[in-house]
Amino acid sequence: MTRRRKTRTRQEWEEADLRAWDEFSRRLEAAESMGDALALYASTPPPDSPGRRYYSNLGFFLQSFDVPGGSDYDERAMYLRFVKKLDDSGALKPGAGRKVRDKLRRSMEA
Repeated sequence: MTRRRKTRTRQEWEEADLRAWDEFSRRLEAAESMGDALALYASTPPPDSPGRRYYSNLGFFLQSFDVPGGSDYDERAMYLRFVKKLDDSGALKPGAGRKVRDKLRRSMEA
């Protein structure tokens, strides 16, 4: 007998995505270092999982310190706060944090 794969309804998917966002955002807000952010990225859920895009966006951001195309205002605001933490701790080259923050702010205004 074959088992039918349970598929999620749109509402179930949205609720799961919201739970994933809550966990992701809580963990990124708590990140104090690049190591913390990389550990968060290392916990990326499998493909086609709710919340996967947040981790993918984070990976892109950590690699290039550029604005991920699929990110929204809230994600960019978190990246902005994270870069400020890195800059305040001296983890970034002088002036680099300001440039990244300026780029994020411009993208948030667009």
